[in-house]
Amino acid sequence: MLHARLSGRQVQGCMLAMLLGAALALLPASPATAARAGDLATADTLARGGQHAEAAAIYESLAKRPLRGWDARLALLAAREYQAAGRLDDAERMLARATPPTRADDAVLLARVTAEVELARGRPVAAIEALQRVPEPWPAPLAAELLALRAQAEFAAGRVLDGIRTTEARSRVLSGAEQRHANYALLVDALLENPAATLRVPAAATPYERAWFELGQLLAPAAQADTAALAGRAADWRARNPNHPGADFLPSTSAGPSLQVAGTSGAAGYGNVIALLLPLSGRQAAAGTAVRDGFLAAALDEAAEHRPRIDVYDTATLGAAAAYQRALAAGARSVAGPLLKEDVAAVVAASPLPVPTVALNSLPGEAPPFLFQFSLDPEQEARAVARRIATDGHARGIALFPRNAWGERLQAAFTAEIEAAGVQLTAAQPYDPGTNDYSGPLRAALGRFGGAGDRDASGAPRKRDGAAEALAGPQFAFIAATPQAARALRPQLRFQMAYELPVYATSDAWDPGPRPVPDLDGLTLPEMPWILNAGHGAPALWDALQDEWSASGRGRLRLYAFGYDAYGLLRGLEVTSRGSALDGLTGRLTLGPDGRVQRESDWAQVVGGHLQPAGALTLLPPPGEP
Repeated sequence: MLHARLSGRQVQGCMLAMLLGAALALLPASPATAARAGDLATADTLARGGQHAEAAAIYESLAKRPLRGWDARLALLAAREYQAAGRLDDAERMLARATPPTRADDAVLLARVTAEVELARGRPVAAIEALQRVPEPWPAPLAAELLALRAQAEFAAGRVLDGIRTTEARSRVLSGAEQRHANYALLVDALLENPAATLRVPAAATPYERAWFELGQLLAPAAQADTAALAGRAADWRARNPNHPGADFLPSTSAGPSLQVAGTSGAAGYGNVIALLLPLSGRQAAAGTAVRDGFLAAALDEAAEHRPRIDVYDTATLGAAAAYQRALAAGARSVAGPLLKEDVAAVVAASPLPVPTVALNSLPGEAPPFLFQFSLDPEQEARAVARRIATDGHARGIALFPRNAWGERLQAAFTAEIEAAGVQLTAAQPYDPGTNDYSGPLRAALGRFGGAGDRDASGAPRKRDGAAEALAGPQFAFIAATPQAARALRPQLRFQMAYELPVYATSDAWDPGPRPVPDLDGLTLPEMPWILNAGHGAPALWDALQDEWSASGRGRLRLYAFGYDAYGLLRGLEVTSRGSALDGLTGRLTLGPDGRVQRESDWAQVVGGHLQPAGALTLLPPPGEP
């Protein structure tokens, strides 16, 4: 117990520090603290949105603490994002700043990121050693991810039996037959990647484990030549290994198309095979899963006699370039994906594209042959909104953008397009997305036309002439915002003004959930026809997302529609390449001469808290086109 005596004005040093700390705790947060919290929120949003390099730069900036050394946790988060962006040198530099970890969950994250970097460097044994530093049993929420990483490292190190056992351990912590099937698909992929390793069955292998080695030999390319012999060997394997999960991957000898949701293409090569490359594990698993399910829903809407075989590859586990090459080796005649921008770049950089490939993101510059780029880029919508503002007859207005990389991209696109349309932008004001009070940025953007709620010295509202101000003031406002920020910005803008101002936004400002949002009344934005018309075009998928899939599908309706349209584009490339349009769930899709998909979005307006149709369509040009 600590005893202290206060006498007169004398206070012991340690006691003074305690009193000062208590006093400081009662003070309101400083602007610097609030800004730091806003930057953290921005970095978290960027990370979840797949903008890993941008998120890493913010985390690294926040991790540098003057006179106090580095913040180990923030340095670790920066390392995680640099690794996801493929910037391994920067990831290793941040890992050096992240030790020793200060919390138990940081130790787990440190081991995982270190293992991912070591794997990317081609050092699987070092990756295994990094994971061994996390005491087992591993935390339940992370066990599936850590086991997948360890299995990948074990297979890469040639430790096939260890990899099989780790895959089995991971299967026991997964829920649902589909997840377990995808888990075993990763195992089969590993066996196919190293067929020589399957020829040597360790003496310690159980009969169940030996069956995996034999399956690898059955699926090896050398075994595919003699179809009759292959069918006999497959039947023998099945008879000796009843109820073995590897039976799902046995080569098929029957004719006709099939729909496979698997990470391997070891089945017999039909001429009509599509490979789907998506992140189905790790931080982007939820987005990848939504796109996958939309893609497969579109395939199931096609007549069974015309339906292709679809092989699904997890780019987060295999790597995008490796997954693409594996798909080609397995007979893929066309490819959809990858989803992430850095994965598309990796595929393009690895080798020429020999088959039609619909990338689900876009790259700057000229595209190589056979590459078609389809994305839901918000910059397209920002340019479309600028043209809509000009079409609506507005001559001048203001715009607000979040102070982050996403906001900077939208500002560049919107500003260039609005100026090209001959509309005057009187203010382009940044704001901190992590706060709830936007009065400062709004006042700065509006100037003398703001402050309608101000009061004079007596407390009475100041007299304003709304009609006169409407003649001289801004005629529109554009807000680049998330749904949460838009719900605060729109009413605060209304409070600041003496007259009603038309407000525009991109679809990012609208959360297509079931609840009305009256705070956004009057907001005009581009929206997907599927969402605006409550499932028109794919009603079965819509109903599933409103009912039994509502928990997993919440907030990702646009990604399901994106996956659905990706299938339609891939199947209709021959038609769209001749200039015909595809009426998709995301809009009216046409293919430009440069291989970029152009999208026409419906226009919507919030009325009574609900989204309603609001006029004609506007063309969304491909990313990068002014």
